[in-house]
Amino acid sequence: MFSFISLHGHILAHRDFYLTGIPVAQAVSPQWNVVQLNPAGNNLQGFADIAVSVVEDGDNRGLVTLGDGTNFLCAHPEGELTWMQHVLTWELFAPVLSQHVPLLVRLAQGKWLIAGQQQAEQVLFLNHSLQLGEHKWDLRTLFLREKGDAIVVSDGREQESVLQPSPVAVQKTFMAALSAQMKAMGDSPFVQAAQAARQRLLVAPEDSGCLLELAKDCAKVGQFGLARTAVLCAALQDFRPDLYFFSAILALREGEAQQAAELANLALKGRFGDAPIPEQLTHLVQRTAQGEAALLLLPAALKDLPDTEEFDPAFNFLMVPLSASMLRAEDVRQAYSYQFEQVASACTQEERLQLAQADQAQNRAQYWNQVVAGHYAWLNQDRASADPHYVTARKLSRDSGIKAIDYNCGVYTWLPEAAAYNLHDQQVTDQLGIAGWNWHSSVAPDRTEADAPDACLVFGCDSAYFRFVPKLVMSLMRACQAHPEHGRFRLCLGVDRPTDEQLTLMQDLVAFFSEKDRGMDVSFTHGQLNHANEATYTCIRYLMLPHIVSQWHCPVLTADCDGYFPQDFPALWQELTSGSDYGFRLYAYNHEGKQIAGEPWGFGAGLSYFGETELLPQIGRYLHNYVQRTYSPENPTNWCIDQCALAQAYARFVAPRWNDLRIRFMDEDTPLMVMPHHVGGKDALLEHDGAVSEQDLRQFMQDNA
Repeated sequence: MFSFISLHGHILAHRDFYLTGIPVAQAVSPQWNVVQLNPAGNNLQGFADIAVSVVEDGDNRGLVTLGDGTNFLCAHPEGELTWMQHVLTWELFAPVLSQHVPLLVRLAQGKWLIAGQQQAEQVLFLNHSLQLGEHKWDLRTLFLREKGDAIVVSDGREQESVLQPSPVAVQKTFMAALSAQMKAMGDSPFVQAAQAARQRLLVAPEDSGCLLELAKDCAKVGQFGLARTAVLCAALQDFRPDLYFFSAILALREGEAQQAAELANLALKGRFGDAPIPEQLTHLVQRTAQGEAALLLLPAALKDLPDTEEFDPAFNFLMVPLSASMLRAEDVRQAYSYQFEQVASACTQEERLQLAQADQAQNRAQYWNQVVAGHYAWLNQDRASADPHYVTARKLSRDSGIKAIDYNCGVYTWLPEAAAYNLHDQQVTDQLGIAGWNWHSSVAPDRTEADAPDACLVFGCDSAYFRFVPKLVMSLMRACQAHPEHGRFRLCLGVDRPTDEQLTLMQDLVAFFSEKDRGMDVSFTHGQLNHANEATYTCIRYLMLPHIVSQWHCPVLTADCDGYFPQDFPALWQELTSGSDYGFRLYAYNHEGKQIAGEPWGFGAGLSYFGETELLPQIGRYLHNYVQRTYSPENPTNWCIDQCALAQAYARFVAPRWNDLRIRFMDEDTPLMVMPHHVGGKDALLEHDGAVSEQDLRQFMQDNA
């Protein structure tokens, strides 16, 4: 027996003598009777005058016409029928087995998916086909059968497809288990989060993003089995290789090394498709199967491969804490340390403490859990507890060879409070070699070198970073030329190992500003650092300060040399000095002076203003001495040493008087200088508002001679 579906997806039905097309979902309604082929002839059962004729050739072969030979039924998009005297494609109907109608109704009444291939969607009956997303089956040859909750679909062209109802059966089981777990845990943050997710899934069971968030929530409270089931439910509805990787991480946390390796291998197969998996990745899977936490190395290994998409890092936070037995290899330990630091930096204070304690319980004191424990104490305003953790972390790092992640490198040059407090009164060894540098300063006519400017603007660089100096100098020259009434500035520059051309340019600048009074002055010093690297170049401005503040009694601005001054800098400077005693890039602090995130050295050194001139000799010596005292070639790196010095000076001279001082947050309001982060990077800064070369600067000097 056959029934008939129109081009637009309506099934032919009648009520008494009335014939029309109805949505397939209504085909079991008691109000309608689905029309069937008369088993005794080629006409419609109950409508003997309407013949059924099969199209024998062309693309429409196997479709049928319904009519009397001269007039034919035509189904409109809304289902209504009319009579036409011709037959075109939209007047044709697809015959479907009447025994399949109940299954077609099921398909039409909910959302379905092909597990692992697509999200759940509504089934459509269109263009004489059954459609689910991008999948189509010809109604003319359609065959359906039930398989549990699923419906198996085929039309003779391709392999059978299994259509799963949404929600899938495993998700029903998961929701029941989740409800039981929520009941067992009572009132807790997990239950609150799970309740919100459960409510979303009640109305949108195919929301794979919600399922993955729920999986993470389950894993955070140690419910790894529930978490893996949630990932499975998400994968059935929105498959991507990353979800295999998520499941591998969860298996790793459960100590199921072999299963973690198998899932990681499936994730890689999904990522590379028909292409072979690179050998270095296969090796990491093998190491995982042997009990190593080699999954930690996968992200970096994928990143090193050209044109290869990395795995979604959404579940990476679950790769800590892990037991020492999985962290024996040096490369795994280093990757674990980086992962631990990254996860901790995104934690709340309570989570940070729990993470450090859980890891130390499994791995004893290690660099990574000690530095995180230090951050916890520091952000609790407990420096007395924080400093010993940092001392221990530094020692463990040096002894074990585990290196700090970039933003924690300050641990190598951070001093405990007692050791740092009176540094400005101590004698230190000039281990960096700044004392022997040569100084050159311009002296305008009718002025002396001792005449104090309104401010000293202090910068340092090496010969490579000198490429930023022409624009820096010219921007200040133009600003002073445009606004001579707003103050006099002395630009102070220290250069490590300048080229002959750079040295000549600076000497010519000193001569240029000595020829006549141009409203600003230039001082520069040059020499050779005993330890020249990216860490010490940024400290040149601090190493210069004792000389500068002893020569000129005025406020000081220290800044990175990769910046330039806006045209209205003199006016901005007056606004700063009239309303502020100090100014810092306090990106980790609130307006009550409390650090709310990051590390002790999470203190922007790119632009700092010191307005208390009576304290500047002490602050200048302190910054200089701190760098000289803490720099060590034995450290894995001295990166962040300038931030450590500035943060410690702030803690010593400024923070205790926060409520009595006027502190400017330098990242707020109109920028005092244009810096790379304002314009999209260092290269962009060189071009922003026009490039300036050494030759351009010389031409400007010549034009203004």
